[in-house]
Amino acid sequence: MKNIVTAFITLILLTSCVSNKRTTYLQGDLSEKKYDFPHQSFKTQINDILLITVTSKDEELTNFFNSLGNSGGSSQGNINNINPYFNGYRIDPHGNIRLPYIGEMNALGYSLDQIRKNIETELGKYIQNTDTFFVTVKNAGIKYTIVGEIGAPGTNTLQAYEATIIDAIANSGDITQYGNRTNVEVIRQEKNGVQKYLIDLTNVESLNSNVFLLKNNDIINIKPIRQKPVGIGTTGLSVFNTVLSTFTVAITTILFINSL
Repeated sequence: MKNIVTAFITLILLTSCVSNKRTTYLQGDLSEKKYDFPHQSFKTQINDILLITVTSKDEELTNFFNSLGNSGGSSQGNINNINPYFNGYRIDPHGNIRLPYIGEMNALGYSLDQIRKNIETELGKYIQNTDTFFVTVKNAGIKYTIVGEIGAPGTNTLQAYEATIIDAIANSGDITQYGNRTNVEVIRQEKNGVQKYLIDLTNVESLNSNVFLLKNNDIINIKPIRQKPVGIGTTGLSVFNTVLSTFTVAITTILFINSL
């Protein structure tokens, strides 16, 4: 009986240790090495939606240009409440957006600052005093799709200029107990086609990965761990409960047999 109890305690300690390594994000000592997100100015892609506004004393210019809802007003107070799908400027398959006054303008592969400067240059051809207007260009958020072993799978949009894969996971209900955090897939559209990347979110070195920062239209696939079909559990608590139940049944059976 003593050997059985000792084996049981050892099994619990071992399974808990392994489980912690699988479920804890960004393990490692930050004091040993300096990490910094690989900040970069992502370029626009086809089907990106831009929110473009012009502030000016000329109400005719602002009312005609701005895409702030059905009212067409120039107030920016309700910009967070508008629907980008209906009010934004979509980059079409040819890489263009269609703007008032300007008409067709290429916007594919540019940063937001570059697009803003291009719009200011084009408007300057029609408005002599360029100091009378102010152009703002924003993205309509970072859209991503997350599937697999995640609390709330689906397509979401983060209203931010920059977001990490951890932000996306937290926004989607976190990875389930059966999700593999050490081998997360990120499917991304690149210049040379669709690419698949792997990232280990349990390792602090993932901070230096080029997919730690989200890119618009990323697809995140959380694959299951191998234990899922067995039904053992992955967290320390689930493993403990499973082993405890089995151990209890075994001890009860032994005691019953010995009492006969």
